[in-house]
Amino acid sequence: MTINIPNYFKRYAWTYEQVDSQIWLSTFSSEFEDEFDLYVSLGDEWVHFAVSPFLPRPEASQQAYIYAILLRLNQQLRLVHFAVDEDGDINLLVELPVHGFVYAHFVAAMDALVYSAQTLARDLGRMVQDPKFRSPLIPMA
Repeated sequence: MTINIPNYFKRYAWTYEQVDSQIWLSTFSSEFEDEFDLYVSLGDEWVHFAVSPFLPRPEASQQAYIYAILLRLNQQLRLVHFAVDEDGDINLLVELPVHGFVYAHFVAAMDALVYSAQTLARDLGRMVQDPKFRSPLIPMA
């Protein structure tokens, strides 16, 4: 069974570009006009989805605070989770197994990433910039 990521993007009605033999890039905007890059990477065992970067690297003084919030959110979110990359940027990820992967899984991953970005990006971004900001959507320490 071959996974045809370009066909899935077309069925989802999103534009994309192929940046490598197994990596595709698309973009989307939130209702607040924040823009996000979304990567889909096809590995041997996993299909990786990443909104990268979701948030910029927090200042050193803010890192522990923001990372604690993201860990709490990881326990509450379904399908998506946060991770920090080698540059210190915060990414929003979904990983699904290649075995049995079908278009419905692609849709679920894309919908979950877009919904999470729409719901959380604005408030988390404010928290990264302003340690005094509190959001009713985000669990605090």
